[in-house]
Amino acid sequence: MQTFLFYDIETSGLSPAFDQVLTFACIRTDLSLNEIGREDIVVRLRDDIVPSPGAFLTHRLDAQILETGITEYHAALKIHTLLNMPQTVSIGYNSLGFDDEFLRFLFYRNLLEPYSHQFANGCGRMDMLPVTLIYYLFCTQALSWPVLENGQSTMKLEHLTRQNKFETSGRAHEAMSDVESVVGLAKAVSRYEEIWAYVQGFFDKNADLKRMSSLQTSKLSKTYGMDLALMVSVSFGADCNYMAPVVCVGGSVPYKNQSLWIRLDKEGLFDRIDDALGVYDLITIRKKPGDQLFILPVLDRFWEKLPPVSRTVCIQNLDLIKQNVSVFDKTVSFHRNFKYPQVPDIDADADLYQGGFFSFKDKKEIAIFHKTEEKKRCQIAQRFQSDRIRMLAQRILVRNFNEKPAPEFCAHLKCLCGSNPKESIKGYKEDVKLTCAKALEELEKIEAETIQSFDSSQKGLLKWLRAHIQRQVSLFC
Repeated sequence: MQTFLFYDIETSGLSPAFDQVLTFACIRTDLSLNEIGREDIVVRLRDDIVPSPGAFLTHRLDAQILETGITEYHAALKIHTLLNMPQTVSIGYNSLGFDDEFLRFLFYRNLLEPYSHQFANGCGRMDMLPVTLIYYLFCTQALSWPVLENGQSTMKLEHLTRQNKFETSGRAHEAMSDVESVVGLAKAVSRYEEIWAYVQGFFDKNADLKRMSSLQTSKLSKTYGMDLALMVSVSFGADCNYMAPVVCVGGSVPYKNQSLWIRLDKEGLFDRIDDALGVYDLITIRKKPGDQLFILPVLDRFWEKLPPVSRTVCIQNLDLIKQNVSVFDKTVSFHRNFKYPQVPDIDADADLYQGGFFSFKDKKEIAIFHKTEEKKRCQIAQRFQSDRIRMLAQRILVRNFNEKPAPEFCAHLKCLCGSNPKESIKGYKEDVKLTCAKALEELEKIEAETIQSFDSSQKGLLKWLRAHIQRQVSLFC
């Protein structure tokens, strides 16, 4: 039986590769949104995670809560099983832009298949945030829409929950409470069955590709001989009604599952040329089929939802393209052939994308690791042929089973002090793992600028964070 698994996570920070899932809550429903069951998982904070003050002040998880949790390894096993139950469609709110990548790295560093919940055994994913945008644009009666003091609309879940009185058992940014909000949201919008069925097609890769292949049928596409579309994304903001006119410039050559799009409602888009490359200095949007970027054809009823200034600038930019076809074509070729640079000395925790999929030999070693009884895993891991699998296995044992850290991991922990910038732990975006020194800087800034507005629980949380991070300094250095 196909089911929906509504879920939410709270994390130690904003880095999918380096931060940690601390709570995972979910409610499983049938396709009519009747609840079948629910689960709430708390994860112990790992010793090698420096907590981000901003994240903890938002979700307010403290030592008393986290000490009740299970190890990350055992949590990963439970969450992986929940999302990979056959015929499960996992759903969150901004989940494809945040939660899903956190889970992918959680599974990866715990030697579980990172992607199977996206496609295997009838499983799939949805995200209620872009779905909500479609209802905001084309079915306004579905919800009562919150407005900020400045008159702008807002798509924050907590505001939608309050405005529409969705029933929850806790406050915003508690995982289970947010899951209850998302279920309430889904129940409200799914009453409009035709649109509900249509938006689900955006998350079906084949349906999404089919829709994108029909873009030439619009009048504007035929006029300019390009695959023009309207893209819907919360990242565009309320000022442009969360929509932007875009042109598809083809598929990425090195990354076969990505199509490239240029946003056309930006003034001065073709004013700057990279002198070294001889191409327009602009950024392309990379879309994968079935992701959170929704593509609509340029039909009149959709086109009219754009602000007048967006429509005007779009036409001006299309005319500029026609006048400078050679430079535009060279720009397109550059972006289509662009390949992300390799990050030297990337940390093992962050090597999901650069290292690629687990090989057949990797999977054989991974299977051995999971099947081996706990007290023999350390010995088994040392014999693994794959450097990546061996290192990840050894980190699992240190983080979850109190094994003595290898010299490599001791060096990793020392880097977390942050006293030497040259020893930073590198991520896949050339970002770095949060250090104790940086976290203490953030704490000092928060205490200097905003502590007067905090309640007693937030002040207590700041005190615990400072003590926890200072204790980490004494351990790592």
